[in-house]
Amino acid sequence: MAALALFGGAYAVILAIDEPPLDGRSAIVGALMLTVGELGYLSLGARSAVTDEAGTLARRIAGVMTLALLALAAGATVVIVVDVFRTGGIVVEAVGVAAAAAAVGLLVLAARGARGGRGA
Repeated sequence: MAALALFGGAYAVILAIDEPPLDGRSAIVGALMLTVGELGYLSLGARSAVTDEAGTLARRIAGVMTLALLALAAGATVVIVVDVFRTGGIVVEAVGVAAAAAAVGLLVLAARGARGGRGA
């Protein structure tokens, strides 16, 4: 998990230094980071001595991939909305903040659902 934090920090520094500040690939990077973290968590559970029923691992991986696609869609939506409304104004900023908050809320709900379905 420390590696993910370091990677995220390095990417944030790149975004802070780079011009233009809005990177269209940030949705992909975010979805990939989420996928790596979830697969790392899944691998910790797979090391246990308890044998799961057949197909459990495939269902868990499918859940992680679904979560990654949802994160990619939400991130891409936020990037597109921000790019379209980058012209300025307080109303445009409020719409961007609301979209970002909604995207984060959807990710939290998806993560809770994915973690709850694993029988943690």
